[in-house]
Amino acid sequence: MPKHVRKGDMVIVTSGSFKGEIGSVMRVIPEDDRVVVKGVNMRTKHIKPSRVGQGGIITREEPIHISKVSPVVDGKPTRVRFETREDGSKIRVAVRNGQELGVIHGPRTSTAGGAGMPVAPRRAIPAKKVAKAAGSKVASSKTASSKTASSKTASSKTDSSKTDSSKAGGSKSAKSSKKTEKKAASKGSK
Repeated sequence: MPKHVRKGDMVIVTSGSFKGEIGSVMRVIPEDDRVVVKGVNMRTKHIKPSRVGQGGIITREEPIHISKVSPVVDGKPTRVRFETREDGSKIRVAVRNGQELGVIHGPRTSTAGGAGMPVAPRRAIPAKKVAKAAGSKVASSKTASSKTASSKTASSKTDSSKTDSSKAGGSKSAKSSKKTEKKAASKGSK
């Protein structure tokens, strides 16, 4: 769903501790429904010195929820309406005075079956992807059998290395197991 504000829009904060402040949108974070507005929600961060850079105290803008901001028209907040023009382009319009706020997408060129409704042009799927999708089932069964065979040989190699090190008595794990046996024996005798 399209958002009512975009990067570069002048917005006013409508609620919260920054109510009434005006600034431009620096960044929109659609995953969290948040926006970063220039000069609003300034936070102080203390940075520890490191090899890369010098430490210090930095003040920067933090995100606020997108529902707390509205575009500004004539110094007042306004809601946004989405309109589709005759040529198929979609625009954002201010409800307050009908002013155009921005274009979401340009005109559409093709129509679907003469119905008169604009349709986005279809993108062709490359032949490589089609062949890859068709052959993926066969390839996956081959790779699965080769993976199990390689894992069996790898596990047998690790088992043999464990037995060799325990025979030698020089590994750390063998020494630590002997120590734990001695501790357990001393506790049992008490």
